Amino acid sequence: MAATPPFLVLLSGCAIFSSNLTFTPVDGLSDVKISSRSTPAKISNESDKILETKGYAYIGFVRLEDEVKACWDKECQNFECTASLPHKDMTKEVLEKATAVGGDLLVLGSNAKPEISSTQKKGGPCIRSGDQYIQVPYCCKQGRGYCESTCYRTERRTVCLEQATIYGKKCSFITDGKVWRYDPELIKDLARIKWEKKYPRNFEVMKKAYEPRFQEDLKKGLSRVGPPAVKVGGKYGFQESVQSNKMIIKPQYTDVYYTWSEDLIAVSVGERDQQLWGFIDMTGKWVIRTSYQAAKNICDGVAAVRVNNKYGYIDKKGNLIIKPQFDVAWDFMQGIARIKVSNKKGYVNKAGEVFMEP
Repeated sequence: MAATPPFLVLLSGCAIFSSNLTFTPVDGLSDVKISSRSTPAKISNESDKILETKGYAYIGFVRLEDEVKACWDKECQNFECTASLPHKDMTKEVLEKATAVGGDLLVLGSNAKPEISSTQKKGGPCIRSGDQYIQVPYCCKQGRGYCESTCYRTERRTVCLEQATIYGKKCSFITDGKVWRYDPELIKDLARIKWEKKYPRNFEVMKKAYEPRFQEDLKKGLSRVGPPAVKVGGKYGFQESVQSNKMIIKPQYTDVYYTWSEDLIAVSVGERDQQLWGFIDMTGKWVIRTSYQAAKNICDGVAAVRVNNKYGYIDKKGNLIIKPQFDVAWDFMQGIARIKVSNKKGYVNKAGEVFMEP
């Protein structure tokens, strides 16, 4: 995020408030080079769709927060933040920022909208004190009615090391909006970068993105979320919680997968050597009917399933998005999954493109 450092504004001769201007670029903008504009950006009221058809690329979001009023502790009982409070010309400032980051048009979202938010500061009673050695000045050469020379000596004194936090509210005016740049080629570049990040097309890149996350998840272990599975009379069901014995989904499943994921869990029915797997929700309702020899967690919106002894992937509605072709398949993470074919490791993206190790 590119940010203009907060600057201070003095109001009423005593209260100091801050103003903060930020620009959040779209994903991929850092991978291309764009320059600032010499012509000032203008306000537009056109829709995103119309601007895109005209050749404008959305490059980011600009936001200006101008704090004009604050209260602390008991002062906040009748705190008000209204549009009638004095504030600066915010539109001019966000337009200047839009121009500086390379924008031609600004579509406003909020324009000088008053907003109350929480704030805090250190300044309450001392909650932790301690001894410190400090330099104390004294006059080491006295003149006639004045000190000719000042010296210092070290003294040990008890000082406050930490003050309590004081909580309050602040009133700010918010102006924000989308910044657009006329640049048909930039539209293509950003679309290409977005596609490449969603569907990586290189084995080493995919390995670098996938493996650290996979190892991190292994160290954390399985996240036990959702109703715990219990086995009663040779069948699995689900109870309300570990502490509760209340059964919320009656025992009826031959097996269950390790844990819930994205509010679903894989379960199987039928005899052990002929069981079929599907997915249920936390009420026991079938979301994806039993059709698979094996099924794993739903991660990143998809799950690995086995059909005719090969693994493929389905989405949360049971639609086949990558045909069964792998001997082993792991969970998707950020658009990538590790797979294995004939003892050779590779990766697959959600477009179904497979990249095997060299």
